[in-house]
Amino acid sequence: MLRKSLAFVVVALLLAAGASAQSVGLVLSGGGAKGLYHIGVIQALEENEIPIDYVAGTSMGSIIAALYAAGYSPEEMRAIVDSGQVREWVSGRIDSRYASYYRQMQDQPSMLTLRLNLRDEEKRSDAKNKSRLVLPSHLISSSQIDLALAELLTPASTASGGDFDRLMVPFRCVASDLVARKPYVLKTGDLGEAVRASMAIPLAFNPIEKDSMLLYDGGIYDNFPWKPLDETFRPDYLIGSKCTSGNTEPNAKSIMDQVWMLTMEKTDYDMPAGRSTLIERAVDVSMLDFSQADAIIQSGYDDTMALMDSLKSAVPRRMSRGEALRRRAAFRERCPELLFNRYAIEGLNPAQTTYVRDNMQLDHQHDGEPKILSFERVKDKYFSVLADGNFSTEYPYMRYDPKSGYYGIDFRLTTKPDYKILIGGNISSTAFNQAYVGFEYHRIRHAANRYYTHLFLGPVSSAVMLGGRTDFFLWRPLFVDYSYNFTARNYKNGNFGNLTSVSNTESMKFLENFLSLGFGFPVTHRSAFVIRLNGGQERYYYSLDRASYKENYYEDLTTLNYISPKIELRRSSLDRMIFPHSGTSLSLSGIYLYGRDRFVPSPYSRDEQRLRKSKRDVSWWGARIVWNQYFQISGSKWFSLGYGAEAVVTTIPTLSNDKVTRMLMPAYRPTLHSQTVYMPEYRAKRYAAVSVMPTFDFSDRFFLRTGIYAMFAERFRPTDDRMRYIVDASLVYHTGIGPISLSLTKYNVKNWDNLFLTFNFGYAMFRPRGIHY
Repeated sequence: MLRKSLAFVVVALLLAAGASAQSVGLVLSGGGAKGLYHIGVIQALEENEIPIDYVAGTSMGSIIAALYAAGYSPEEMRAIVDSGQVREWVSGRIDSRYASYYRQMQDQPSMLTLRLNLRDEEKRSDAKNKSRLVLPSHLISSSQIDLALAELLTPASTASGGDFDRLMVPFRCVASDLVARKPYVLKTGDLGEAVRASMAIPLAFNPIEKDSMLLYDGGIYDNFPWKPLDETFRPDYLIGSKCTSGNTEPNAKSIMDQVWMLTMEKTDYDMPAGRSTLIERAVDVSMLDFSQADAIIQSGYDDTMALMDSLKSAVPRRMSRGEALRRRAAFRERCPELLFNRYAIEGLNPAQTTYVRDNMQLDHQHDGEPKILSFERVKDKYFSVLADGNFSTEYPYMRYDPKSGYYGIDFRLTTKPDYKILIGGNISSTAFNQAYVGFEYHRIRHAANRYYTHLFLGPVSSAVMLGGRTDFFLWRPLFVDYSYNFTARNYKNGNFGNLTSVSNTESMKFLENFLSLGFGFPVTHRSAFVIRLNGGQERYYYSLDRASYKENYYEDLTTLNYISPKIELRRSSLDRMIFPHSGTSLSLSGIYLYGRDRFVPSPYSRDEQRLRKSKRDVSWWGARIVWNQYFQISGSKWFSLGYGAEAVVTTIPTLSNDKVTRMLMPAYRPTLHSQTVYMPEYRAKRYAAVSVMPTFDFSDRFFLRTGIYAMFAERFRPTDDRMRYIVDASLVYHTGIGPISLSLTKYNVKNWDNLFLTFNFGYAMFRPRGIHY
């Protein structure tokens, strides 16, 4: 009897030991933004001490699984999402913090860009692309997410020696081999590249080329890789996290979702009965909509907690929070910090490679040794080169040298086709409709050359620009630009959206021709110093004597021939050209103008004195400061604020007459509508203005911007008011190709005159004037 009792105790202890040693594998499905659900699942498991011994995922599931395997806690993952970084990754846009401002100083109202190959076939650098018209092969640039994955996962990849079994938690992810038409399980190599291959959604991102394979998103063939995990690691228990509705038909909610569902084959979501638990919810957001991140993560947490009792019964083994922290800390201790001392550029010819290396300043040495750069500095320099849009990129490789303790990085770049067609403009409820077409040729050798023709056509403003720009490197980055400019503006006819009677606008039109030559260099990453010399002619058509109006009457004409230098310090971190929502802009400038003023009166004038022609030399100088800032109110997701200030002082003399003098004065035009009409009262030789722009945010793209603008100006006539006001409210939505706005604008507050309602879609933009102010 005693022996039987002892045997029973031994068997029970062995069973208990076996139970306590029970291993657990976690499987995470794909789903784009829906996959943030997995963070909440992992957080609930860790808080309740459920162990995770193996992890596998597809697409967004592979990103979350890899971060966990690399030693990131659920709290750290949530912080990455809350910071807005994930939204930046999938936007494809280079954040304004990294783009060099001096390369982006000339705004273009482009809504669509097409690339053309016009060189002979055998001379093309991209021999794989034989088409003349080069359409985008994917919608989103991967440069952001490539570098993000490299930053987050390279240290862990180094610590594991490229063996995913040696990560903090053994890891697998699945990509789709479209050549062999089957899933491909990634278990070794560069961890970041493996994840990048697993989440290469067709149409959205470019694929990864690896060992003659073309690897796309793993969800095409296996959106829930429990079988690869089970076959490789044989865990005792499987926990699955599924954030999609599974094998369903495509719907009409999103083009991206439809393409994704049409490319996917059916996935096996049925894990083995008796040794698995599936945590699931059909998260109702589109694949690239990260605006509801907190709610998605919370739903994963809540669904896991709802099953926690059954999970604890099925998995009796526990991993304490302290043990999990020690495991994470021990692995992270093995991950070398991302510091670089070797830099390689692949894919370009020698001259282009020199241009990139010079502009990234990779060959500058410190005390005879290669410069040591942090990852942030490398990213800063890399994105500054990509900002002009002339290079295509692939996933960068980072290799660690244990002898030196530093990494080397291999950037893989190719030049895009040299010719570009740009199409855009503005559609308006007023007369300010405008079509824009641009044609550019880019040539990158030791210097980067751009030659362009821009054409703007509209009833209010039409313009032609012919010119070029050369970017080169001496002791620092420098640029020279040059252009011929012709502009015609007509403020005489057309509807400008007035709801009440108008008393603050006047009719006039002018033509200008001028040549411009500029030289500049970056002062800081987001600022530039520019010296510019303009020379040309402005012709103003107007009438001084309304009583002389006749059908087909001739107007008075003033011609100004001039030459004008300008110096300017400009800084900008604004996130958008029109209706910015964040960032700061600052401009400090000074000008001098010397010219000849020539007046030719209308032959229909009733004033005999005005029949005399006149001409005289004139000159003046001026200085201007413009500053604006936009920011989110701390602790509020629905309210942001903008404010600004502007001041001008000039010494403009009296020219042909008061009207021409007023036309040449600097103008305060802080709103979109105020730029489309000619309002003399908002022009002055000297003025100071301030603005406050409270903004009510419905989302990061959709908001109501209100604004109060006050201008204190020198009187032009004794009867003029010194204070002038503008009140504006604009409902704005930023689409992928341009902003849509509905604006209500009121000038001055004494009566209900001068109230305007306008609608615009696109980029309503004027070209800079030759006289600078």
